[in-house]
Amino acid sequence: MVKRSNLAVAFSLLLMAATLAPAMAKDENSALDKSVQGGLMVTRVGGVGAGVVVGAPVAVVRETISSYKSMTETLADKVGGKDNGLSCALVSLVTVPGAMVVGSVKGMYYGSRNGIMHGFQEPFSPASFSISKDIEKE
Repeated sequence: MVKRSNLAVAFSLLLMAATLAPAMAKDENSALDKSVQGGLMVTRVGGVGAGVVVGAPVAVVRETISSYKSMTETLADKVGGKDNGLSCALVSLVTVPGAMVVGSVKGMYYGSRNGIMHGFQEPFSPASFSISKDIEKE
């Protein structure tokens, strides 16, 4: 019984080496690179899925906060100055719902884009999860 399993393992290793032999026979590494890149496809697809699932909510939160800050400062300057706490509190009644809408739309766009682009090129990297420094310029 043990002899058969050892024979099966040896045979499967031989078949695996035989399938890669044409790729290793050439002088250039393009065929070998193609077989390696093909083997990484499962990791890349998983990186894209995880990047979109985790990165989109992270980007939504980040974009909502940055939209709230920029909208509140801009609108408070028009009302009474961004240094005045009363004017900031007054314009927050308008900027909180607006920032939630704008941040959600922009965050879904940037989070999905980063998850797909960076998740395929660099699976499971911080850029694919939208937690790197600047999510818009990546």
